[in-house]
Amino acid sequence: NMAQVMGRSSRDPYVQRLAMASWYNYGRYASDFMYFPYMDMAAVEDNMRDLTEGGTWSKFLDQGLQQGKGVVIATAHFGNWDLAGALVGQHYPLSGVTETFSDPRLNDLLQSQRRDKGLSVIPLESSARRILRVLQKNELVALVADRPLSAQEGVPITFFGRTTYVPGGPAMMAVMSGASIVPGYVWYGHHHEFYVRCFDPISPRPYKGSAEREKEVARLTQYIYDAQAVMIREWPSQWYMFRPFWPASQTI
Repeated sequence: NMAQVMGRSSRDPYVQRLAMASWYNYGRYASDFMYFPYMDMAAVEDNMRDLTEGGTWSKFLDQGLQQGKGVVIATAHFGNWDLAGALVGQHYPLSGVTETFSDPRLNDLLQSQRRDKGLSVIPLESSARRILRVLQKNELVALVADRPLSAQEGVPITFFGRTTYVPGGPAMMAVMSGASIVPGYVWYGHHHEFYVRCFDPISPRPYKGSAEREKEVARLTQYIYDAQAVMIREWPSQWYMFRPFWPASQTI
């Protein structure tokens, strides 16, 4: 994956260092998640730099909410997405779509930690109707969107110059509800800082028929991954993707 991002061979020493740094940063995220109940969010915000272009991160969420149809926040396995949810949850009603852990006790523990930070948890397995209900109330739903799929299951996008296939769920929820999409990220900066950045909201266009709907889902999905590519290009070691993201025939 790092070879694709950097446009180099997977045997390139720089690519290998980035891959190891990604693994290190993922360990940092996992460690912070264990410490999550004890995090002082006011202190975290005081030590957070907003790198959103053209304003503050909340400005773009407010713009999306002005449509009155809710906002889908699309993020990735990048930086610290749970901290991103906690940050937004301090200021807005927020629901997060999360995977369910196989061990019930572990799942109860980890999901309760998220709830304690202001996040309403929507299990991935039963998400669609609940997401639409939240959006109908003009509230926010956050999804971690980057998961590779097969060509038969996924929406084709161009990502770092190559075609791959990803879930169209975030875009489909926006199309069905009329909600705006705002890509957003929180990640580790220098000197124990956290950084935050949101991208401009994008809204679905009117469509007629299933063919136009599929094109609209593809357009919105591409926008999500264009924003993600900006983040990964600038901070590649903050992206935690430990499965092949591009079809094997296209790898470097």
